[in-house]
Amino acid sequence: MKKTKIFVKIVFIIIGCGLILQMATWCIGYLKNAALSQKTEAVSGMNEVNDSKSGVSSSLAHKLIFIHHSVGGHWLSHNDGGLVKALNQNNIYVNDITYDWEPKELTDTETKRIKRKLLKLLKRDDRGAYGIGNRTDIGNMYDWFAGPDSNMIMRAVYAENNETDRFGDHANNGRLAALVAGKENEIVVFKSCYPNTLLKGRPNDKANADAVPPLNYPAGSESHTVANAKRAFNDALAYFKSRPDKFFVIVTPPPRLELPENGRIARGFTSWLYNDWLRENKYPLKNVMVFDLYNVLTSGHGPNESDVGEEQGNHHRLWKGVEQHVVAFDNHVLLYPRKPGDNHPSSAGLKKATEEFVPLLIEKYSHWKLTVSR
Repeated sequence: MKKTKIFVKIVFIIIGCGLILQMATWCIGYLKNAALSQKTEAVSGMNEVNDSKSGVSSSLAHKLIFIHHSVGGHWLSHNDGGLVKALNQNNIYVNDITYDWEPKELTDTETKRIKRKLLKLLKRDDRGAYGIGNRTDIGNMYDWFAGPDSNMIMRAVYAENNETDRFGDHANNGRLAALVAGKENEIVVFKSCYPNTLLKGRPNDKANADAVPPLNYPAGSESHTVANAKRAFNDALAYFKSRPDKFFVIVTPPPRLELPENGRIARGFTSWLYNDWLRENKYPLKNVMVFDLYNVLTSGHGPNESDVGEEQGNHHRLWKGVEQHVVAFDNHVLLYPRKPGDNHPSSAGLKKATEEFVPLLIEKYSHWKLTVSR
C-alpha cells in the first residue's frame, strides 16, 4: 500500500512537470511570436518610409489610366508634354490605352481566339469590345460606357497595367511601380482626338432625345453633330454614377487649325461640356471632372511660346487657389501647330496643358477622395 502511494505521487509529479514544461514552451513561443510581430511591424514601417522618399506611403500612391490616340500620346511623352513626369511627381502612376487595345478576356481561350480570327476575316471586329482601343471618338462612347460590352471593357480598363511608347517614351518613375503594385486604376481619363471638333449643327443645339440615337459613328461623319455628341455624354453618366469608387476625367477634344465657322461650333460644344453638362443632368456625385484642353490650346504667343502663368489668355487652371476657366482671347482654333499645317499640338502647347491640368486634377481628385472616405 505504501509503495502504491509513492508510485501515485511519482506519477502526479511527472504529469505536473509535463504540464509545467508545456506551459513554459507555450510562453516561450508566445514571446517569440510577439517579438517577431513587433519586428515585422517595424520593418514594414521602415520599408514604407524608404519607399516613400517624398513622405508618401503606398496608401497615398494612385493609378491613373489614360485612354487616348496621338495627341494624348504626345502629351504623356517625356520629350513633349511631360504629363507622366508631372503626375509621377504627385505620386500618380500612369498607364495608358491607345490603338489596337482590347480586353484580354476576348482571347483568353482557344475558342475565343478562333472566333476573333473569324471576325477579323469577316471584317466584323470593329464593334463592341473588339478593337475598342481604335475607337475613341465621341460617337464611340456608347461602346465604352453604355453598350452590352461596356462592363467587360471597363473591367479590363481598371486592370490594365501597361505603358505604351507609340508616341514617345513616357515610362513611369520606378519608385512608384512598387507602391501601386496590385492596385486597380482608380482615375480614368478619356480623351477624343482633334477630328471630334468637326461638329455639325449649331453651338446651342439640344441633346438628341430620340429613343435610339445614332451609335458608334466616327468623327466627321454626318452623325457627328452637336446634338448627338451631347447625347453621347449624357448617356455615359449612368455608368459613371454606378462607379462612385472611380474618378473619371473627360478631356475636351483639342482644336484644329481650321474648323467650321472658325471654331465657334466646337467652342459652343466644349463650353457646354465644361459649364452645363453635369449641371443640366443634375449629376449628384463628385467623381467626374472636365478639363477643357480645347480652351487651353487657343491662346498663346505662337506655336513655340505659350502664355502659361500669365493673367491674360484662355486658361483652365487653378489660379490663386481657385479653379479658373476663362476665355479672354477671341480665338477658337489651334494656336500651337506642331508644324505648319499640322493639327497635332506642339510641345509648348502641351506643356501649358500639363501645367494647368495637373494641379487642377489633384485638387478635384483630393476633394473626391474626401467624399468617398466618409
